[in-house]
Amino acid sequence: MGAYAVSSLGYLGPYELVRRLATGGMSEIYEARRAGPHGFSKRIALKRILPHLLTDPELVRMFIDEARLCAQLSHTNIVQVFDFGEENGQLYMAMELVDGTNCARLVREVATRRETVPVGLTLYIGLSIARALEHAHEARDEQGKPLRLIHRDVSPGNVLISRSGAVKLGDFGIARAAFRERRTEQGEVKGKLGYMSPEQVLGRE
Repeated sequence: MGAYAVSSLGYLGPYELVRRLATGGMSEIYEARRAGPHGFSKRIALKRILPHLLTDPELVRMFIDEARLCAQLSHTNIVQVFDFGEENGQLYMAMELVDGTNCARLVREVATRRETVPVGLTLYIGLSIARALEHAHEARDEQGKPLRLIHRDVSPGNVLISRSGAVKLGDFGIARAAFRERRTEQGEVKGKLGYMSPEQVLGRE
């Protein structure tokens, strides 16, 4: 894996934090690595709840739910979750590191150049995300019961594109599933307004 140009930011469980990749309203994501015997080293993305939000039980439950959901999804177009752990009260998820960009950055870059995203690439990305959603919608738990999973946050920032051209859907943090419905209030709307379906905006099925 070679040497890193930045210093270590410490450890969380067995994972060494290398650099922070992104920060959101609820969590932050780091590039991390796990070292093993005989020179083994694996780069991953590590997601953890922001420290000042650890006292919010609802956010903690959402984070745990996300880990439980993603652990049951295995598809080439969905970001994989490898591990879930807790260290000194800090919950974290170890996930597949998608080395590349996301659709939000891609669109901004293309707009800056006064260009458009090629039709073929647009169709490829759309088809990849449709396949990811099909897998999520049809997913079942270990007992064979439908998860009834709806992502609810399919937006450009959550569509990742690797340098090799792989397209992956990430961030199931506000996804709706059968075991989560009991904690969703009637009429509650979650997601980014500009990317919601009409049904979602109106609170319908």
